[in-house]
Amino acid sequence: MDDVRRTISDIETHTSSASSRPSGALQSTVSEPSKEWSDDILEEISRLGEGAGGAVHEVRDRRSGLVMARKTITTREAPMKQLLRELGIITSISHPNIIRFYGAYMSPSSSEVKVIMEVCDGKSLEAVGKRIKERGARVGEKVAGRLAEGVLQGLNYLHSKKLIHRDIKPSNILLSREGVVKLCDFGVSGELVESHAGTFTGTSLYMAPERLSGLEYSIRADVWSTGLSLLELVQNHFPFSNDMPPIELMIHITQSEPPQLEDVDGAHWSSAMKDFIKETLRVDPALRPTPKEMLSHPWILRTMQQEVNMARWIREVWGWPKPSRKSKDR
Repeated sequence: MDDVRRTISDIETHTSSASSRPSGALQSTVSEPSKEWSDDILEEISRLGEGAGGAVHEVRDRRSGLVMARKTITTREAPMKQLLRELGIITSISHPNIIRFYGAYMSPSSSEVKVIMEVCDGKSLEAVGKRIKERGARVGEKVAGRLAEGVLQGLNYLHSKKLIHRDIKPSNILLSREGVVKLCDFGVSGELVESHAGTFTGTSLYMAPERLSGLEYSIRADVWSTGLSLLELVQNHFPFSNDMPPIELMIHITQSEPPQLEDVDGAHWSSAMKDFIKETLRVDPALRPTPKEMLSHPWILRTMQQEVNMARWIREVWGWPKPSRKSKDR
């Protein structure tokens, strides 16, 4: 991770000296890219989409052939404090349900920071949900349980590191080719102070009531966002009305009864799953369980005892060809 430390050091140097330069001098300063990563050794394959703070592309390392995702962050647009925080967080964590980070470097103009990370062929839960809805299908309960367990495992790990994600939503929950959940986009994450935080950041639609009310919050706020994201996925629509203006919707979320999982034509859910959603969407954060507690919920425990081929499921979602025997043996 020496390249990351150099990148952070470069950003800090630019930041600390920016006040003594004329306006625009920060962008004109030339910075040597790291020896490990640079534009020259990365071949751009395709555009994957937009992440928090910048565009994301699929790239290939010309030296090894490894395919990765590269997130470009324009330092003129991204708050430097947030950029340093994101780089600091992703260099210090490692977990199967957290996106893997390879390195970072600055562009020669020093106006962009490029972060190299694991690419997830299964795309985001948002993209998966749209695909399933377009096909007139639904996510099954067993698959939903595995997805929930993956998110909770990632959050529980972050909590063990005194971290909170603060922006859990379908677009920030990625899936590997094997169907493994990978949490990404830690641009608004931050360290917990005595297990609580008080800043207002993230995506308001998926925020817990206490956050929308401007109150102190904890990792339990991420549990609300997890439940809301899961409910949206299995119901094929956002749990709250899309017709309300943003302010009215925020008031509605904080003052009304939370949405619940209900049976509809063609979809009947177990009482255990309904209870799981109910627990995640408790308005009072003191009554809402932590990620660790939710991992012990009967629905999760039962799901993990059942055989679920997540690799086959994500393959069917995207219509990928069945892997040959040769590729399995590699």
